[in-house]
Amino acid sequence: MTYRQILVAADESADGRHAVSAARTLAASNDAQVTILKVLTVPSAGDVPAGRWISTSTAGPGGHHGELEHFRLWLGAEARNGALADAPEVAVAFGIAGIEIGRFAALRKADLVVLGRRDRTPDHRLLLGETADAVVRRSDLPVLFVPPDVKEFRRILVALDGTERAAQVLEVALAASREFGAALSAVTVEPDLDDERSPPANGPMPRGRSVRLRDLLMRLPRGGPGATGVALEVRKGNPIDEVLLAVTALPADLLVIGYRRGGPPKIVGPTDIARNLLYAAPSAVLTVPL
Repeated sequence: MTYRQILVAADESADGRHAVSAARTLAASNDAQVTILKVLTVPSAGDVPAGRWISTSTAGPGGHHGELEHFRLWLGAEARNGALADAPEVAVAFGIAGIEIGRFAALRKADLVVLGRRDRTPDHRLLLGETADAVVRRSDLPVLFVPPDVKEFRRILVALDGTERAAQVLEVALAASREFGAALSAVTVEPDLDDERSPPANGPMPRGRSVRLRDLLMRLPRGGPGATGVALEVRKGNPIDEVLLAVTALPADLLVIGYRRGGPPKIVGPTDIARNLLYAAPSAVLTVPL
């Protein structure tokens, strides 16, 4: 997997500007095309239906070009070539942001969607807004969430659960390590059984999956002539707590996780592993749709 077409969605906030900067940095190092999108609510006058858009790359269905020019002025240097071969496309769409971002990503055949994340505050522990939550629940593309304090990706941690789905997550993590030029590590969490000598009634010992994961990871190309193997850390206990601890201990700039699409908005149950990790991880997070 390579990132050749990147869509970054931004509002006119500091978090949005940081997301644009991160997307452009990634694109410049991979010769990718960038589209910078802002979504506005449908005007009360009703003269622009949901799904309408305007862009610097095409005339589009027309109308409301003042909003596009305002967004370009706010972007400033980010709307110009800079380190890119071509100036990024700047677009404004109308409708519900959580829907229109996915619609525009499909229209542009994007490989990756980039969004900002809110900074952690004492009164706001979670780091995901309503729009970002809607996008990741609907997206069939990897979505990169970048918090304001992450400037580069040097260390990537991928969380694997030992199921067949882990291969999908690992593939995206490997691609990200190549695209970002970052070191890749892996973590899995086993149940903390009271008596490990007593295997479960149905199936192998939980640690069996960790053995299989380690064997798989040790055979992977790591970059450089003859270099193989990705380190796997095996932890025991609550998967949410242990993965978050692993992120901090590394420390990781980016956490890669599998993420089931769908589900109700803004409800984070105590056993919803992926959603809790996405909301609470101190690093950037790359979600892999499952």
